[in-house]
Amino acid sequence: MMGASSSATSSSSLPRRRITLQEPADPAELRGTPILSCVFPDGEAFLEAFAPEHGPAGELAVVTRATLPSRTEVVLEILWPALPNRIYVRARVWRRRLGLMARFHPDELQARDFLVRVAHGLPAEFHRRAHRRYCVRLPVTWRAFGATVHTAGIAEDLSAGGVLIATQTAAPPVGERVGVRVIAIAAAQDLVVTGRVMHTRGRAQGAAFGVQFEYRSSSEQRDLRRMLRVFAARGVVILD
Repeated sequence: MMGASSSATSSSSLPRRRITLQEPADPAELRGTPILSCVFPDGEAFLEAFAPEHGPAGELAVVTRATLPSRTEVVLEILWPALPNRIYVRARVWRRRLGLMARFHPDELQARDFLVRVAHGLPAEFHRRAHRRYCVRLPVTWRAFGATVHTAGIAEDLSAGGVLIATQTAAPPVGERVGVRVIAIAAAQDLVVTGRVMHTRGRAQGAAFGVQFEYRSSSEQRDLRRMLRVFAARGVVILD
């Protein structure tokens, strides 16, 4: 199988500036997971580098100068001209002679199917977001309105419009109003916002759900934008 054409990512550029996937989330510091940028000339080149039969969601051959130990968790930033947006996929890499073999995370089946459809020139549904998203791994707690129990989770991406939360429990139903507390890491204080559940998805472990914010006061919106400015200054990767 031919290797993917990838933008060169040196090992010295990986750790601190482009990041934010961290397992488990550590409130004491903002570290990050390497992000490998895989740029293809077209969908055909992506398909040549992709092996759907390997692993639960397939694997991608990546040509890169990055020196990562086998089994390292990374995020792949996948792009070719026909893609409507950059696609970010969690993966685990293994060393090989000309780079890395990146096996997609089992929860990335939806992203895998979207990439394959676009690569084959087939119609695929997608949504262009109104707000710039930040790829993060921040600890949160959430509760449904009227409930007293707070459930722990991880914010996986955050924007001025909403947040995607991963949880080890069942996701709340679509339409449910929830309160979310984002535990401060880079910001001065925790962020408390309210919103409504817009979509849910099952995962191999637990679930994930998207919350659209409903600001009760201008201070909530100011606090969130302040936190996002801190992320931008710290080099947190932006998902356009």
